[in-house]
Amino acid sequence: MDATPLTEYHVDLPITQLNTDQYFTASVTAVERMGWRIVSCDKPIILCHTPGSQTSQGESVTITIGISSAIFHSRSVDNVDLTDDQNAANAELFITSLNNVVETYSQAEKDLKFFDKGKLIALVPSRTYLVTPLLIYANVLIFVLMVCRGVGPLTPETSDLLNWGGNIRPFVVEGEWWRLFTYMFLHAGVFHLLMNMFALLYIGIFLEPLLGRTRFLSAYLLTGVCAGLASIIMHSFTVAVGASGAIFGMYGVFVAMLTTRFIERTARKTILRSILYFIIFNLANGVKGNIDNAAHIGGLISGLAVGYAFYPGLLSGQRIIRQLGVSAIITIAVILLALISIHNLNDDFQVYQQKIAKFSTQESMALEVYKMREDAPKADILYNLKDRGIYYWNENLTLLKEMDQLDIPDALKEQDKKLRRYCDLRISLYQLLYRRLNENDSSLSDQINKKGQEVEDLMKDIKQTK
Repeated sequence: MDATPLTEYHVDLPITQLNTDQYFTASVTAVERMGWRIVSCDKPIILCHTPGSQTSQGESVTITIGISSAIFHSRSVDNVDLTDDQNAANAELFITSLNNVVETYSQAEKDLKFFDKGKLIALVPSRTYLVTPLLIYANVLIFVLMVCRGVGPLTPETSDLLNWGGNIRPFVVEGEWWRLFTYMFLHAGVFHLLMNMFALLYIGIFLEPLLGRTRFLSAYLLTGVCAGLASIIMHSFTVAVGASGAIFGMYGVFVAMLTTRFIERTARKTILRSILYFIIFNLANGVKGNIDNAAHIGGLISGLAVGYAFYPGLLSGQRIIRQLGVSAIITIAVILLALISIHNLNDDFQVYQQKIAKFSTQESMALEVYKMREDAPKADILYNLKDRGIYYWNENLTLLKEMDQLDIPDALKEQDKKLRRYCDLRISLYQLLYRRLNENDSSLSDQINKKGQEVEDLMKDIKQTK
């Protein structure tokens, strides 16, 4: 039986998933994706033309959008009988394109919803995926506790981060080695926490099932410690916090796995490209400042080393006892590395504290002249002004020159400049006092009073900046 020729076709399309505005936008996108030329696009009507051919000028398509349905109408421009039912085919093409657009919209909407059910499943522990969600819980819980105890949720004070266990060289060198562990569970604000937890979630989903719980946890903690060591080696007085060093360590482990035969060859290239993009982007971003790239690089390098150390056991499928043995060997190596590194670090801050304590002692000796009785012998007063007072102020100037050679924070260097000015003023004042007493020159009193006022003003300034 011959097909019935058609010059036009229309069909009602129900509107279910979208409202009329969304349906209109989706229809325009669907038409554009098919390459049809839009002639008019005024709500609620879309008028367009399909591409022509050697035998036909194409079809004129009208889409009229109502409240609950849309009318699709296709008509041959040159009124040619279309025995292959091209108008009906146009309707099928539009429906398929529209469904693809709607599906894209739905997926994009899901991706924007953080609490989508598909995302939450990645936070649920299982037998093969346990450590990653527990680490995330621990980081979030500690952050909540910090906020509940008064730490700022957006920009915490440096002193608060330090009190909670932030990593800093002077404290570690003086025996607080545990900061190399605690710092990786602290974060400088909620945005810092969220970025790190997303990165940990991404790497954990892939890597933990491959490594197993024991290897994954030991690699995370050990590379985190190595990252902390790199931080205090490179930075004298920076307070470091955050899981990013350990996370970079896990990315290093993954890169090691991707350069071996452990992961299927066909999957390596795509995953490795994604991992390297993350590493390069974050390291480049760290150059801008306020980001501890030393910890990132330390974590990455140690992660590569740990990954290659794990590789033989992963390839042969070692049992849990052998896994623990390898982890124990790596742990001992990291502990030795930490001990050697900490022992060889210069603790200039401690040296500074010792010198500033000596400064205070010598200052007290220089000020003893003010404790003498008014009826003390003139010779004794002159001795205390010159041979003790001026002598110890000069000794303090020598101490301050030695402090200039130390690696100390800029704030302390600025304070030392004021202390040098303070010593110079004291020496000038003592010289004036010595001359007035020795020469019995009362005309120096105004200079003495002026110099004494300068000393008092400077002392107030120094106390305010401490």
